[in-house]
Amino acid sequence: MPGHPPAREQLFGHLDPVDVLRRCGRTFYAASRVLPVDVRRDLAVLYAFCRVVDDCADLKCEEGQDTSNESLLAEIEAGLDGSSDRSPVVRSFRELASKHNVPHEHAKELIVGVRSDMGRVRVRTEAELIRYAYRVASTVGLMMCRILGVREAGDAFAIDLGIGMQLTNIARDVAEDASNDRVYIPSDWVDHDVLRGVAMGDPLAGNVARVTDAVERALSLADEYYESAELGMHYLPTRVRGGIRAAAWNYRAIAGRIRKDPVRAVRTRVHTSDVSKAARCAGAVWQSLLESLPLGPDDAHDDRLHIPLASLRLAHAGQAVQ
Repeated sequence: MPGHPPAREQLFGHLDPVDVLRRCGRTFYAASRVLPVDVRRDLAVLYAFCRVVDDCADLKCEEGQDTSNESLLAEIEAGLDGSSDRSPVVRSFRELASKHNVPHEHAKELIVGVRSDMGRVRVRTEAELIRYAYRVASTVGLMMCRILGVREAGDAFAIDLGIGMQLTNIARDVAEDASNDRVYIPSDWVDHDVLRGVAMGDPLAGNVARVTDAVERALSLADEYYESAELGMHYLPTRVRGGIRAAAWNYRAIAGRIRKDPVRAVRTRVHTSDVSKAARCAGAVWQSLLESLPLGPDDAHDDRLHIPLASLRLAHAGQAVQ
């Protein structure tokens, strides 16, 4: 994506995490501005680490080097295990993880997800899509939970927010992903060749309708996870709740833009304005200040949302789910 330094530079260079967040994560940066300074800095370190991991997958598409991206991921894994100390961004993450008791397993699961992005991608089923979203997004939410001081009972809702956000990303990036031979919309919903054709400019009305229907299905599925995540906002400490809610609202606004003009959205990447982001951040903070939500029961989460994750070993509410 525009504004991203090369993955090698990010991995081995001395970059300012806040600057990486500002340049590469506009939605998250806007939300971070309403967080306390100490939290903002820690989340920037986490974001910079996750950004480097994610950009390793794009190296193949941009440079056509099949081994260099894998070698970078291997370097990151070595840094997590402490067998390498060459990367400042991994070293900073290790220090952050030690400070907040962030399990390295979440970072390693993120790497598993990113590895699945290297090269041609074809997702077959809705369950496979949700597992992918967990690996590349919910793992980040789980790491954030430890940094923000969220009780483990809130982890299930953080997983849901990550899935909702990633489904929104997938709906927004259909054209960009198709150009890189990556199709995340399940073939159970629409034929992958049809989706790629429409994203690349096929004007056939029937095909366009099938693709926009599939994108709407992804957004409707995201809504289910967002609504669950909103129910879990009370697990967040009051001083950070507004910032996290702002990020969720800004992502849902992207979904609204896609729904406004779905045909255009499957061919170009939609954006929301900085002014609208700021307004939603203010609204999210205001609502979080006004509300007084009592802690709900720890079993209030609708665990049907996590049925597709049953085959993964999750750190969920302090237990491993088989």
